Amino acid sequence: MSNPSSFKTYPTGPVTDKEPELVHDLSQDKIISALVTLAGELYMVRDRVKVLEAELEKHDILPPGAVEAHEDTTEEATARVADAQAFADRFWLQLTMSDEPVSQIDPAIKKYLDD
Repeated sequence: MSNPSSFKTYPTGPVTDKEPELVHDLSQDKIISALVTLAGELYMVRDRVKVLEAELEKHDILPPGAVEAHEDTTEEATARVADAQAFADRFWLQLTMSDEPVSQIDPAIKKYLDD
């Protein structure tokens, strides 16, 4: 396996110019592989939630079907919509944000950094 510091996707210091291009040196196959791995991890989380729900039902802590039958109050529904929108905004922001840095660090900082 390669040293992580050899990849441009690994932070090696402060951003003193434009934002780094994180995946330009990765093949599309590797990006898809990472997405498939992430999807697998997400499935495992979903599966564990189902197991937890089953255990709660089995021990009479949660009535059978309570999660599926749950009806949000108006306040809960509003909060869930806002949370879902905030999540989507964070996701899309990563794909659409400018390469311009959000702050500027004086390039002279390099003299204080270890090489």
